Amino acid sequence: MNSPSFELRALAAALLWAAPAAAQSAPAQPDPAARAQRNLTLWAQRDGFRLVDSIADAEFRKDSLGSITIAVVNGGELAWAKSYGFTDRQRTQRATPATVYRIASVTKQFTAIALLQLVDRKVVRISDPVDQYVPEIRAVRGLVRPPSLVQLATMTSGLARDATDKRTSLKGPIDGWMETLFSALPATEAVNEPGTTYRYSNVGYAILGAAISRAAKSPFIDYVRTKIIRPLGMTSTDFVLSEAMRSRLATGVDYDVLVKDTLNYEDAAAGHRTGPGGPSGGLYSTVGDLARLDSLELGFGPDSVLSAGASAMRNAVPVAAHPSLYWGYGLGTQVQRWADTTAVGHSGNTSGYTSQVWYDVSRGFGVIVLRSAGGGHADAHRLAGRAFLKLVSLERRGPP
Repeated sequence: MNSPSFELRALAAALLWAAPAAAQSAPAQPDPAARAQRNLTLWAQRDGFRLVDSIADAEFRKDSLGSITIAVVNGGELAWAKSYGFTDRQRTQRATPATVYRIASVTKQFTAIALLQLVDRKVVRISDPVDQYVPEIRAVRGLVRPPSLVQLATMTSGLARDATDKRTSLKGPIDGWMETLFSALPATEAVNEPGTTYRYSNVGYAILGAAISRAAKSPFIDYVRTKIIRPLGMTSTDFVLSEAMRSRLATGVDYDVLVKDTLNYEDAAAGHRTGPGGPSGGLYSTVGDLARLDSLELGFGPDSVLSAGASAMRNAVPVAAHPSLYWGYGLGTQVQRWADTTAVGHSGNTSGYTSQVWYDVSRGFGVIVLRSAGGGHADAHRLAGRAFLKLVSLERRGPP
């Protein structure tokens, strides 16, 4: 999400965010399974999926670029999914819920879960300074002191969003992402002291991934595969496209704002070879696989991936809130407020692909949108928000 940086208004601001958010959420159900069944009953009686379909179809038709796939997750299940548009440039292959997309910064949720696992196993402490694991960070320009692991994870490290060469030094083959990162550090600036300012940082998450790799004594990509992707049963999620995934990959396209009415397929194609990747945004996935991530975040396990204790520890970390309290960033998750409604998740944006995941633990459901286009008139983030709010509005009409 391309939100501007803003100054933290001390810890009180974060606490002001957390308290109202909890107070204004829908009351939690004592039985998550009963909550999920209630959702299905309500959506069936009030045409919930038809309404979401109508919203998604209207959003896609604003420019009909690439494809959009949207899904609704209910408790531990993928409840509904539908695709719009085509996966190929020639517009001959229709997208389906099995279509593969780059998910960009949604990858950061996986990186944060990896950190929580190591903290839960007492391999690291969340407050450890990162140079304990990545001394190379001292090459960053203007670094007063190294940020801690939790400051990297909550976007309060003070590091710039990217290296000053506009990500050029962060591009390279995925198997050499760590070497690419270290070569970019001398071109990276520490803009603020750690813990004083929210500042979205892709390079910060890459450094966090390097710390996770060294603490776990395992290559980061292998760690995420063995400790998160495979235990969740994700068969179409990886940093590298398998042949099966490649055959279902949606072709990415950008609406070129520099040349009117021009479509750019080249940047997205190059991104598959040398685009920014690794811990900050390197994963490919499908809505079906991301539904398993949503179910995990909703509390439906498995505990081997994210224990109740690890989840509680994450929830205790204050959200770095915008002064308006409409938006914030927690430990690996973005938090969005619309009046008295709050959702948690993450957005993604890279050449030719945009994505958005939103969920609400108290309501027991989430929405996923993946789009094989950047720019134009349609918007994956807006679509996910509108679909999420529509389902919330059905609940507020009273019991079915």
